[in-house]
Amino acid sequence: MGDLAMFITSKAQPGKRDEIFDLYREILAPRAEENDRQEVVVLAADQHDPDTFYLFELYADAEALGANAQSSWFADYMAKAGPLLAGEPVVGMADRRWSTGV
Repeated sequence: MGDLAMFITSKAQPGKRDEIFDLYREILAPRAEENDRQEVVVLAADQHDPDTFYLFELYADAEALGANAQSSWFADYMAKAGPLLAGEPVVGMADRRWSTGV
């Protein structure tokens, strides 16, 4: 089970969160489903703010995260999603110490 967790909090431009989710499903989700080293991915919509969303990913190691970050398909996603974001995402990195169900 993976040791590197990434937590991202993002805010879309007003009314643009679903467009970002569509881009995620189109470009990133297929890669996550095929990637054994990206073990858990959760894309979630904030229940109280219609523009805020969260992404949680659990990677086998830092190299797996780096491979995704350097890929051309991630650059394509960011080029399309970037203008839909309301500022820079807040990214947290953590070493997994305990979990259940994953």
